[in-house]
Amino acid sequence: MKKRSLKQELIYLASGESISVVLFCIVYVLYTKPETRFATSSAVLYFPLLILNLILVQGSLYWLNCLRRIQKKKALETQLLAPLYKGLKMLDFMLLLAYIPIWIWSFRVSNSSNIIIGVLLWLFAIIEFVNYFYYRLSYYTMGGLGLQVMRPIKLLLMGKAAKSQIAKEISLYEKNMEHK
Repeated sequence: MKKRSLKQELIYLASGESISVVLFCIVYVLYTKPETRFATSSAVLYFPLLILNLILVQGSLYWLNCLRRIQKKKALETQLLAPLYKGLKMLDFMLLLAYIPIWIWSFRVSNSSNIIIGVLLWLFAIIEFVNYFYYRLSYYTMGGLGLQVMRPIKLLLMGKAAKSQIAKEISLYEKNMEHK
């Protein structure tokens, strides 16, 4: 399989994250009953979905901005983008923490399948959070059609994981601010 160009890769990443958001929302609407879709008893489901979708939208917008940079179009530069994503990183972290009391409370008002699905969505959101703001966790298989699972875990545990693009951009910005 031929390797994608940088432009193709950025389009693939941005569109993939955007499509995922739409699909997650469709699945949620199909899975839940209209009368309970946004009830407090469903918070165990929709809150982690909201967090996950927020992180995916942030990722999609980041890749679109990178695409605009390589196309020499108007795009946010590191001086604006890094502080923005540093703030989003803190917001995402706070939202991920805010799920814990919702999860504990849900044992009183939700059924076990909703709790399990909610926790899985939350864990997926944590993985995406780490993938975007700390370490690269996405590596393609040889054919380029799937993602490796064990390699990123192994690299992370061995302390050899590569920094994510957003983490590199924030780090570069912070170094430049120190020298001013």
